[in-house]
Amino acid sequence: MDYMINPVKMGGLVKKVTDGMVKIHLHGRLGVITVPESIIIGDIPIEPGHDLEFYFSYIQIVENPYDYDDSDMTTDHEPQPCLLGGKITEVNDTAISVAIMNNKGTINVPRRWAFTPVEMQVGQDAEFYFSCMEIIGKKDIPIESI
Repeated sequence: MDYMINPVKMGGLVKKVTDGMVKIHLHGRLGVITVPESIIIGDIPIEPGHDLEFYFSYIQIVENPYDYDDSDMTTDHEPQPCLLGGKITEVNDTAISVAIMNNKGTINVPRRWAFTPVEMQVGQDAEFYFSCMEIIGKKDIPIESI
């Protein structure tokens, strides 16, 4: 079963910033991503309510992972999708969690976001497109509503 994963431009709102890590709720209730502040493009300090834009794709479970390269995950240019790897860290009835390679964060999305010919299990390799994130604005809404 072969699927072609393609990056698409997505958005999310910053929910919380703690110890250099940023928790982002994806628009449309599509999941939660936590990333280090170091991959966020912007000249202002990141804070709850910031609206971010970035590239992301479906997740594909792979049996023979590539030697992925995250060297283009830098904030000195516009967000560009990179093919990255990760490991499944949690699987339940409705969602999966994936640790992004090289401590770039975690992805928590509904199971429907993952393509796989085998049953998902903790420890499996995954690949997906991802990019740095760019601050595009700020929503004036209570943090509890994010």
